[in-house]
Amino acid sequence: MKFKSLATLSLAVSIAILPSAGQTFAAPQIDSNHRVDSSTEAKNVQKGELVVTMKPGKSLSGKELNQLGATVVDDHSNVVKTQLKVLKVGNVDAVLKALKNNPNVEYAEPNYTFNAAFTPDDTLYSDQYGPQNTSTPAAWDMTFGDSSQEIAVIDTGVYYDHPDLNDKTILGYDFAQNDNDPKDLNGHGTHVAGTAAAETNNATGVAGMAPETKVLAVRALGANGSGSLNDIADAIRYSADAGAEVINMSLGCDCDSQTLEDAVNYAWNSGSVVVAAAGNDGVSTTFEPASYENVIAVGAVDSNNEVAYFSNYGSWVDVTAPGVDIVSTVLRGKYDSYSGTSMASPHVAGLAGLLASQGRSNTEIRTAIEQTADPINGTGSYFEHGLINSYHAVNH
Repeated sequence: MKFKSLATLSLAVSIAILPSAGQTFAAPQIDSNHRVDSSTEAKNVQKGELVVTMKPGKSLSGKELNQLGATVVDDHSNVVKTQLKVLKVGNVDAVLKALKNNPNVEYAEPNYTFNAAFTPDDTLYSDQYGPQNTSTPAAWDMTFGDSSQEIAVIDTGVYYDHPDLNDKTILGYDFAQNDNDPKDLNGHGTHVAGTAAAETNNATGVAGMAPETKVLAVRALGANGSGSLNDIADAIRYSADAGAEVINMSLGCDCDSQTLEDAVNYAWNSGSVVVAAAGNDGVSTTFEPASYENVIAVGAVDSNNEVAYFSNYGSWVDVTAPGVDIVSTVLRGKYDSYSGTSMASPHVAGLAGLLASQGRSNTEIRTAIEQTADPINGTGSYFEHGLINSYHAVNH
C-alpha cells in the first residue's frame, strides 16, 4: 500500500497539490503596522476614561460630576451630536457602578482601546488570500502561537535551509530513508510547512498561520512524493511521542487501514490534534486518514470561498480552508503557488497551533475550529462545517 502526497490530480493516491508551473512572484511593497501587544494591559481601556450615554433630555450636573470625581473630556461633540460623553475619572470601576445606578443614565462602559489587526511585513503577504479569508490577522492580535510548541509536518520533508523556515524548523526523523535528515527533495512538504508556520513579519516571503509555533519536520514520503503505510504509521506515532501539539498530513489514499487508524488514535489519545487533506479526486468517496473519527478532514475552497472543483466532499469532510493558488515556500529558498487539499490542510493545522498556544486540549481545539467555521455554499452537504474562521476560533 503506497501513500502519496496530494500534489496532482493525476495521481490516484495523491499529495494534494496542483502546482502552477513556471509561476514567479514579485515582491510588492505593502503597508505594515507594528505588532500589537496581546497582553491584558494592551487590551485595557483608555487610561481612566469611560463613556456614558444619558437618557433623552437628561445630563449630569456639576454636583454629580464632583461627587464622582469626574471631568468631561472633549469628545468632539460639536461635530457629532450625541448624548454620549467621555469622562475622566480616578476609579473607573467605582464610577461605572455609580453611573449604572443613576436613573438618568442610559448606559455606561469603559472607553475601550481598539487596535488595527496585525499586518505582517512579509513581501509576498499581499499574494496570500488564505490568512485574510480566514480572519487570521485579527486572530494574531490574540496569539501568534507558541515557540515551545510544534506542528509536525508528516510529508516529503522540509527544506529547512529556507530563509522563511530556517529559524523554526526542528529536525525530526526521515522514515523514508531511515536517517536523521528529513530534508525535502520534492517541495511539497516545504510548501505545507510554510503555510502552517512560516517565519512571519521578517520582511521575507510569506506569513505562516501560526507565526511563532515551531515546525517538526518528519519525512515519510520520498522524493517522488510517495511512501508506505508502515512509514506513515510510524511517523504519526513518532510525532505524538515527540509531543507535537498538532500533526498535519497532506497525504492519503482511498484505503481503509486499521494500522493507519490505530496510529491516528494513538496520536489523538496522546493529546495531538490530527489534521489531514480530504483528497483531490472531486468525489464523495472517503480518503484516509482524513476520514477517520479522530482526524479533522479538510476540503479546499478558492479565493471566492467556493468549493474547489478537485476537492473531495461529503459529510466526512469536517471543514474547508483556502486551497487554490496558495503561495508558500518551496525548495532552494524560493516560493511558488500550488493548489490542492494539501494546501488547505496546513491552514487548519496552523489555526490549531494558535489555539494550542491558548492552553486548549485537542478536543477543545477541534470543537473551536468546527463550531466557529463560517457557513458557505456547500455547508451541510459538501462538508459538515464551513470555512475556518481564526478570529472566532481563538475567541470561542
